[in-house]
Amino acid sequence: MKLFISIMLTLQLCITSFTANAESINYYVIDKQAMPFQITTDSEKHSGIVSDIISCIFMDNYTVRYHTYPFNRMISELEAGREKNWVTFGSPGWGGVQAANLSDIPIYTVSHSILTSAKSDFIYRDLKDINKKILVLLYGFDYPNLQPLIDSGEIKELRVKDYAAAFRILDKMPQDSAFVEMTSRIKYNLKIQSRDLKQYKLQDFSALIPSYPIYLALDPKMDKDIQKFINQKLSNMSDSGSLTEIIHRYI
Repeated sequence: MKLFISIMLTLQLCITSFTANAESINYYVIDKQAMPFQITTDSEKHSGIVSDIISCIFMDNYTVRYHTYPFNRMISELEAGREKNWVTFGSPGWGGVQAANLSDIPIYTVSHSILTSAKSDFIYRDLKDINKKILVLLYGFDYPNLQPLIDSGEIKELRVKDYAAAFRILDKMPQDSAFVEMTSRIKYNLKIQSRDLKQYKLQDFSALIPSYPIYLALDPKMDKDIQKFINQKLSNMSDSGSLTEIIHRYI
């Protein structure tokens, strides 16, 4: 009888393990614009704050399938719902699929800064200080607090495809341009491009774009057991300090 019970328990564990591993997690990555949250290379290796969190969560339990697209294409793919049990990152204020179903706890709090050339005498105090500046912004990303000012013509925008282009514009137009982006992204991209922060001025822009938390964004139709698993693992990572450790690898 004891042998029978032992066999049945073993079979149950195997079935449970098989069930856990039978589902794939579809992880969506923004190509070349989301560093240090998602870092992609030509060798298709993935790293970054969000990618390392995903690897840690699903290390022993699920197969992770990576889907890498430019930002707008990624959003279109998520909205189309071609893959189930997908995960990426998002925030309540972003709206759409990146806000529809978020993890229980945030993974990071982002702030925005305005970057100018050190050759510029620009000091940001309030909105009127940027009226005569050309604001450099990244393609594909929305800036809800800035958009009404852009639409009204109070602020001129210049969209660029990546950080290297943004930094080049600041170098070429030091008195006329300013780059608005997440502080963490600015610092990380200056670092990996071997640019000296002393050649630029980084000023807080939270008065116009307040700091806000980002979360893991989950498929609204995600399997409930998988969603529960993600939230539990994320909570454990927060309590153990491993979440902070991952963040400090990049920022």
